[in-house]
Amino acid sequence: MGYDLYSERFGQPNIAASALIKNLLAKAAAEVEGHKFSSHFLYGEWSDVVDAWQLKSWEAYRDVSRLGRKTRIGGKQREILWAIFERVRAGLAERKAVTWADVFGRLADDLVAGGKKPFDYAVVDEAQDLGVAEARFLGALSGDKPDGLFFAGDLGQRIFQQPFSWKALGLDVRGRSFTLRINYWTSHQIRTHADRLLPATVSDVDGNAEGRRGTVSVFDGPPPMVAVFANPDDEKKAVGQWISERLREGCQPHEIGVFVRSDRQLKRARSALKAGVRATSN
Repeated sequence: MGYDLYSERFGQPNIAASALIKNLLAKAAAEVEGHKFSSHFLYGEWSDVVDAWQLKSWEAYRDVSRLGRKTRIGGKQREILWAIFERVRAGLAERKAVTWADVFGRLADDLVAGGKKPFDYAVVDEAQDLGVAEARFLGALSGDKPDGLFFAGDLGQRIFQQPFSWKALGLDVRGRSFTLRINYWTSHQIRTHADRLLPATVSDVDGNAEGRRGTVSVFDGPPPMVAVFANPDDEKKAVGQWISERLREGCQPHEIGVFVRSDRQLKRARSALKAGVRATSN
């Protein structure tokens, strides 16, 4: 939706790939002296703060709240960081490239300035995954209409986005939310296990609270297995063995999914998959 709306109003956007952003950050970091910020930190600070909040000046970066960022930085450090991010912005402008936050930010500015609203109402699913720029765009889209937006989401599933205030972006849902208690997608065993990882009540920056007690699942399933291993090799062998056992039982390869926490575990996951398939074929 954002891509099409931007294309209609401003021309087809040249979306900057993450590799380009990382290259610009590395180049800028090498040019700016007096810091020891890692490439991982710089990319996170750019993505979660500078780009997300569409910060275009030193004053804006100086005053922004870095909510959710674990590393504290002082005023001098912010000056150095802005010298890096300023170069990144210049590099993007030189290449006429934009980020997705740029896309939604410009659309929001256009709507606030009186641009024609493309929709009268919007239904937003998986609302917990909204970023700052998307939330601001939706706030501008609804304007003063009290029933212009409907959100469906789960605060307990907010794992991809840094916390931020919806209210500050024009989305005030305080006192207007309702918690659904029937789970149609997750077995009782998996939901009960997952609930142990979360507090009984989760809340957001604006004070909206969501309780997990009283939720029921409509079907049963096998209980989750939790295993701890001494080293990656033991883990790989155990996962491979589990996969080979499922294949021998008649499961098809496309019916098995392997999930990992980050890209850094992908190599281990592939090794375990290959081990499981080899064991079955032998």
